[in-house]
Formats: sequence, C-alpha cells, structure tokens
Amino acid sequence: MSEQYPDRDPEAPGVELITLRAPNPGPMTLTGTCTYVLRDGAQVWVVDPGPKDPEHLADVLLACGADAQPMGVLVTHHHADHAAGAATLARQLSARTGRDVPLWAADQRTVAGSRPLPAVLDGDRGTAGHVIHLPGHTADSVGVLVEGGRMLTGDTLLGGSSTVIVPDHGGDLGEYLQSLAILRAMTSDGRVSSLYPGHGEPYLSPLEALEAIEKAIAHRQERIEQVRRARTAGILTMDRLLRVVYGADLPDQLEKAARWNLRATLDHLGQNG
Repeated sequence: MSEQYPDRDPEAPGVELITLRAPNPGPMTLTGTCTYVLRDGAQVWVVDPGPKDPEHLADVLLACGADAQPMGVLVTHHHADHAAGAATLARQLSARTGRDVPLWAADQRTVAGSRPLPAVLDGDRGTAGHVIHLPGHTADSVGVLVEGGRMLTGDTLLGGSSTVIVPDHGGDLGEYLQSLAILRAMTSDGRVSSLYPGHGEPYLSPLEALEAIEKAIAHRQERIEQVRRARTAGILTMDRLLRVVYGADLPDQLEKAARWNLRATLDHLGQNG
C-alpha cells in the first residue's frame, strides 16, 4: 500500500498537491519514489507515476478521484522508478474516463508512448504548473513548478540525500550545477516557496528550500575539490580514487552510484581545464 500525504486542505481553492510514496524503498530510492497528483477542481495531472506496481497504480487512481478529468501524465525523467508505470496509468485513466490522456516526457525515445513535454499544464481553470528543464541528473530531467510556488524537482534534489549524476544517461555535472543555480535564483526571488523531491521528505518553507539547494551546491563543489586534489597528488585509477574520496567503508550497494559521480566529476574537470 502506498503512503499518501495531501499538502493542505483539499477544500481550499487552487491546485491541490497530493503525494503518494511508492513501496520501493532502497539505497537509491530512499523511502520510495514520490508520485504527485495535482488536482484543480475535477481536472487532474499525475507527475512520476513510479514503478509498474499494480497496488501503487491503484492508489494513484484512487487519489485522482472518481470525478477526475485526467489532463495528462508527466515523468520528470526516464528512470524506471519514476516512469515504468506511466504508460499503464495513462491507459487506465483513458479507459476509466473515455478521454485521451497524454503521457509526456522530455525524451520520447526512452519513455514508450510518450509525447513532447508541454511548457505549461493548462486546464479550464487556468495554469496548474510550468515545466522547467533541469538537466544534470540525466539529460532529460525536468521539474514542475506548481501554482503557489511548489516545485516538484524529480531527482534534481532529494530529501535527505545527494543525487547521482548518471553519465550513461546524459548526466552532466556542469549542467547539474546550472540547474541548482536556477533553483536557487527562483527560490531567492520568491518564485519557489517549497521543494517536493523525487525521493525523501519535502522542504516546506523558502528557508528550508534555499538551505537544501545551497547544501547541494556546496556538496558538489567539495567533491570537485576532493577529486582535483587527488588527481594532482597522482591518484589516477578509479578504484584508488573511490577509496580516497568515499572512504573504505562505502557500502557495496552505493559503489555504482559513487563511480557514476566520480566519472561525472572527472568529465567536468576535463571540460573545464
């Protein structure tokens, strides 16, 4: 059974945001993938349906409501823990309502049946959200700025952990730092008031959000300097670099992610001299 967390009184005006946590906890997914249901009256959008888990998808359908007018399903990036259930959910919503329910993704090659992303999530009652490109974790990563300043970050930011830069999927540390800079600017000028990550707990105030972004930037800059110093000291192999940067006690289940991050950091240093 998925856990469900409404962000406020569902009777209040404006766009309601409901969080459902998929039952797929793990070292990379933390407490599970966060699926978000946006409701504006009867109109509904779903962001990151999560894994292809029948019980979780059934819970998402329930959260949409019996009166739902589904407007679309969107994935923040193509990783299976966010997108594997998306096509199934879109078909289920279409079958239940008789409406054409589009599935949207930044890279249609990696999400079967998807269409190009819209710039905005528009309905009869106005704009529910804006799609913001946030590459770095992967090349196709995006966020959704929901009405009221609530930013759905996908895996660009996590609640309680640092994200992974995945070079095999177009991940790029330079682009990631630029995406964090965009989030910092949008939070500093008041456009973003809270952050809802792809995994972990949300940051529910502008101060919490800004602190989380600054912490993520500082963490990456520290890693860059660690790798730079190690290379200058003559540490050239990935295995030795892994031990120097992450220590001898790195859990086996996190080694692959650590190697991805080191590759991304080395690529970044190579691109920037």
